Amino acid sequence: MLRLSKQIVTSQPLRIKETGVVNVKGERSIAMDVVVEKLFIDYVQKNKLPVAIFSEEAGTISFDNNPKFLLAFDPLDGSTNYKIGKNLLPFGTLITFYDGLKPKIDNILAAGAIEYTKDLAWITDGRVTTDLSGNRVTLKTGWPIDKSTPVYLDLYYREGYKTYLSLTQKIFIRNTGSTIGNLSCALSGVAAGLGGVCMRAEEIGAVYTLIKGAGGIAVNHQGKDLGKENFHPEKTYPILAGNKLVVDFCVAQLKQYSK
Repeated sequence: MLRLSKQIVTSQPLRIKETGVVNVKGERSIAMDVVVEKLFIDYVQKNKLPVAIFSEEAGTISFDNNPKFLLAFDPLDGSTNYKIGKNLLPFGTLITFYDGLKPKIDNILAAGAIEYTKDLAWITDGRVTTDLSGNRVTLKTGWPIDKSTPVYLDLYYREGYKTYLSLTQKIFIRNTGSTIGNLSCALSGVAAGLGGVCMRAEEIGAVYTLIKGAGGIAVNHQGKDLGKENFHPEKTYPILAGNKLVVDFCVAQLKQYSK
């Protein structure tokens, strides 16, 4: 499915016109969002996969009378980067297959992510993260914890600035403008971790399991593993993920600041 999405996104001219459709986030979809979503939905129907689908654009739908699994995906994460980035800013696709229809976040059968601008992609069976060629991916270790340690935090929401205030000048806070961009930095070894105050349901599973499968941790802002939390389409998730020592440091700073 990732290869199919890459083919269609990279072989077509920019499709940035708003469709007039408002997605489940309350935002107006652009044409490429809809194109990739339709590609995945058609794939599910053609192959008669017994899944219920949750997409950022369409919400929850099912074509099977007795679905056994849940498929969640963000067809075009980083839509603004796609619209204005001239193929320099990162955008991509995140996809997760869950075991069951009301899973915990760690009830994952498979997940993947593709970042189109740098042609990067990763998949996991829920245990080990690899690239599309099957090469195992592991997070970089040995990070120092100082003002040069890069951690990519989603600052799209105002709440993020307040939440992460205690981390300023203690680590090097960065942001690519997309979840897939921040994730790709961590998986490529140019960042020690990533985080956000409200990662969306269609993104959380792929980020969680790809980071875990690469030897990292993925926790909430209290330091608890996100895996045992319930997946819910309408829920968002505070998250810090990546190198354990760096993530633990960030959690400790947030706890101290909140006292």
